[in-house]
Amino acid sequence: MRELLDLPHLTITSRRLDHELARLHAVVEHKVLVEGRGELEETLGALLAERTTQPVPKTLDLVGHATPSSLLDLGGWVLDSASPTVTAFFRELADHDVLPRLGIGTVRLLGCGTASTPRARDTILALSDILGVPVLGTTSIIHAGHFRRDGFDPAWNFLCVNTRELAVSTLPLPAAPAARALDIDGLPAVPLIVHDIQWPRHYARADDARSVLALVRRTEGAEMPGLLATPMCEIALPSTRMGLFHVVHVMLDGQFVRVYPNAGGTGVLYPVRDPVALLSLVTGLPTQ
Repeated sequence: MRELLDLPHLTITSRRLDHELARLHAVVEHKVLVEGRGELEETLGALLAERTTQPVPKTLDLVGHATPSSLLDLGGWVLDSASPTVTAFFRELADHDVLPRLGIGTVRLLGCGTASTPRARDTILALSDILGVPVLGTTSIIHAGHFRRDGFDPAWNFLCVNTRELAVSTLPLPAAPAARALDIDGLPAVPLIVHDIQWPRHYARADDARSVLALVRRTEGAEMPGLLATPMCEIALPSTRMGLFHVVHVMLDGQFVRVYPNAGGTGVLYPVRDPVALLSLVTGLPTQ
């Protein structure tokens, strides 16, 4: 624990494991895993107890998945300024000067699009007001590829937006593109070449395709040109043309699906209503 005080990043991430968080945990060497508010409080208390000299100035990175409202979920504890429990916790940190005593000058909420909805941005601004330090959220998908051994890779800092930018801006965030509706018949119908991919391919029948699409929030698509994450698998949906298929990528442990409306163009990501149900459905589809 003592060595964390000497690092420029204090990475605290959700203990609740899934495919993507497991990958992230494997990448980041110096991190603390927490299960909700209680363990976060214990971690900060333990760090204060270890402090013997002036700590290195650092950023506190809270890392987890985002809820459908783009609020950070830290081990089952959702950071929402509308919750008195959340605001009371951070007010207590401020009242006891916890962040300055640990050298923390900035807090980042690192999850997928944690600055991409009004509710999420309200939370960022509220936490910044309470703590008296900049609080940043993200404007895009965040995954293990954005991290390195010592924490969040500075090369991706442009994905984060600070509270000052949120407060003065009256325009939509530049990285939050307009929603795209998913029209399955509008996707390219392509032939499938055997062994042309490095991930599993599942084949859906017409009724399976309807079940898959029912789990996708089809009016909330957004272009994600910078998302290079490898799909978990892909689903080949039958088209109206014999021998041709519509291809759907399953991304980030089933939280999203990705399609390419224009061949060779930018991928469009759609959130999934129930990732567990989608993965269960896909598991039952044949692979050849």
